[in-house]
Amino acid sequence: MAGNRAATPVQRLALPLVCMGAIVVLVYLMKLAFALPTTELDGGLEAADGAGTVFQLADGSHFPGEGKIRIGEEEISVQRIDAKGGKVQSGKDTVLNPNRFKVLERGVNGVAPANHAAGAAVSQVAKGLFFPENNSSFGDQVDELFYLILWITGIAFILTEGFFLYCIVAFWAKPGARSAYTHGNHRLEMVWTVIPAVILVALAVLQSGMWTEMKMSAPSATEPGVVTVQVVAKQFEWNFRQAGSDGRFGTQDDIPSTGRLVVPVDTPIRIELRAQDVLHSFFLPEFRVKQDAVPGLSVPVWFKAKRPGTFQIMCAELCGLGHSRMGGTLEVKTKEAYAEWVATESTKWNGENDGTDRPDWYGVQAKIWWWWDSTPTSVGFTGESNDRKRKS
Repeated sequence: MAGNRAATPVQRLALPLVCMGAIVVLVYLMKLAFALPTTELDGGLEAADGAGTVFQLADGSHFPGEGKIRIGEEEISVQRIDAKGGKVQSGKDTVLNPNRFKVLERGVNGVAPANHAAGAAVSQVAKGLFFPENNSSFGDQVDELFYLILWITGIAFILTEGFFLYCIVAFWAKPGARSAYTHGNHRLEMVWTVIPAVILVALAVLQSGMWTEMKMSAPSATEPGVVTVQVVAKQFEWNFRQAGSDGRFGTQDDIPSTGRLVVPVDTPIRIELRAQDVLHSFFLPEFRVKQDAVPGLSVPVWFKAKRPGTFQIMCAELCGLGHSRMGGTLEVKTKEAYAEWVATESTKWNGENDGTDRPDWYGVQAKIWWWWDSTPTSVGFTGESNDRKRKS
């Protein structure tokens, strides 16, 4: 039968070559997909042009809405804006405003701001192959662990796929050959069981310090200098409450907000996370923070921002039909700007809540924070000790 014909030497060689060719093409397509955009300045940028300066790119359509660009040796933090100066956040607005950007910070890589003439080459600063730029005190450790695991699994993938290709060539059907049956090889089975086990144990030991710092050592709300934020996740929004100028929660100068969280730079931020309806997941990509919000639990999360800026807040748990719009903005301010913001917002809310009954404080968020203050969690998770305890 035709199906029993032995393969010719050319056929034996062709299949591995086709497979290797497919891998090469895939790698090339990935390279194109990850290629960073380049363009030119449409108009000059002077050394004295600081934060807030608006400039144009010749073709900025492929640049991200917020990030870093490189002109000469200088790296500049920028943000795409519309004609009114507002931040461009949607695809439609990007099409209408592809080239207008605003300077957020000059010389972010330590290079002094310089004069850049019209036509100067502009390129995007790489954020990393898989991650946005890290802005967390422990983010570098997370990235290093990820890339280490990627190297290990990548090498294992290449070795196993190479072995499969070898088997295709070496054990191709031959005229007169008979099949050999085996029930396994105990020695080989021990090898490919012990080696992965050793790797997994080594990774567990290696990352234990990082895990402890991230998950088990959340700063206490009573520690000096710690900023505590209460967060309620509900379909399909993030609600935040921060203590006002008196430093205490549950008073009329507390600062509530929906979809916008403001914190100071270089300060431990303690998040107390609760969910009011279904499972959600509090995700800060630039801070390597991702924590489930579970109804009935109060889960502590923490981070410390390394630089000011505006960042995304996302929900990383499918929580219903409106999941895709459950986002928010994290604004990291300097300590001075943050202190001014707290004073202003605290005064504002103290005035708005003055003369109203406690359940009606905090405007449209009144029901949310009345629920928080009057409904203690039946089970709390204490990250500092990894204990579960029942609250009164």
